[in-house]
Amino acid sequence: MNKIFKYSMMFAAALAFTMGFTSCSDDDNDEQDVTFSSSELKEVNADYVDNTVVATYRNLADYNKQLVADLNAMSDDAGVAKACETWTQSRKWWEFSEAFLFGAAGDYAIDPHTDTWPFDRTQFDKYMSLYKNAKLGEEGFENETNTINEAIATGQNLTGFHAVEYLIFREGQPRHFADMTANEIYFAKTAAQDLYLSSLKLVSAWGGKVSADEQALLDEVEFASSINYGENFKNAGNAGSTYSTVVLASKEIIAGANDIIGEVRDSKIGAPATGEDVNYIESPHAHNSIQDFYDNIMSVKHALYGGCTVDGTTPEAKSLIGICLKNDKTKAAAQNVMTNLENALSKISSMKKPFVLYYTDQSAKDAMEALDGLEESLNALDKLLD
Repeated sequence: MNKIFKYSMMFAAALAFTMGFTSCSDDDNDEQDVTFSSSELKEVNADYVDNTVVATYRNLADYNKQLVADLNAMSDDAGVAKACETWTQSRKWWEFSEAFLFGAAGDYAIDPHTDTWPFDRTQFDKYMSLYKNAKLGEEGFENETNTINEAIATGQNLTGFHAVEYLIFREGQPRHFADMTANEIYFAKTAAQDLYLSSLKLVSAWGGKVSADEQALLDEVEFASSINYGENFKNAGNAGSTYSTVVLASKEIIAGANDIIGEVRDSKIGAPATGEDVNYIESPHAHNSIQDFYDNIMSVKHALYGGCTVDGTTPEAKSLIGICLKNDKTKAAAQNVMTNLENALSKISSMKKPFVLYYTDQSAKDAMEALDGLEESLNALDKLLD
């Protein structure tokens, strides 16, 4: 996504909002009128952090590391094809994370840095033309190399998934190795390394484990999160947490899900489908747009059902939907969410492909309508959690 600071601003607003509440006691007497006890929701929140958020980011980092290795090993068409396949898998794990862009992804602007589109081909072409006689990354061309490295490390439209995508895909297929210049390959490798570093920041910020070598990379750029987002979420309702009550943290799960539902509907599909911005098409060179949309809604499913599996069908017992199905007050609403979630996934899967060619097809509008229903059902469930 490319809405700069949207999530960091939302996070700050959430903090201001939550600070106005008094922390809830864990005494049963204080919880007689609430839908769920603090202990139930604490289990949900802990499972969400460990088995959805951190697990997703860890998979993302591992695939980004492999992407770097594959790009470094490219020497023929088969090597490019391998890198394309790894990009597709890494991309999937990023899209699986978009139901929880609150926290580190927003506060450290990692989301806009790694996932802004469209790729700025005009500026990229200027760099390639300006440095066509340079050998990026080699001795004697330090100034040119540093300029490119800085553009990738600090930019938005010149880096991230869509920079790598543009350099290794054409019209949904891997590029021919012979068509790629040495400077283009250097750019792709550097952008992929930046992706890997960004994903390590997310793992670390949420309290996940990183290796000694990975910690060295974080130390090199002097990254140390000012907050352990995982512990902050798990400790909701306790002194020191930015969530003054446990239920506010649990409701953040729904808020994060609704954010990406709205973005897929209104921007990712809606901007081109309605004619608002026909150039606002995600992953057009890989023809991966519809898969992106599908995986975004799968991120909603993981957030609500627990875990980070690709094909989850039954909510885990300690997931938000899992406990809602066992509560008479929330059971019907939870079932409605599940129905609407499957409908949204089905409608997205049925969209005419590739989206870059068929973004005005009726199937796109059908998917947007299904996402409306999913959002409404989640709002209804959210109201029952207080």
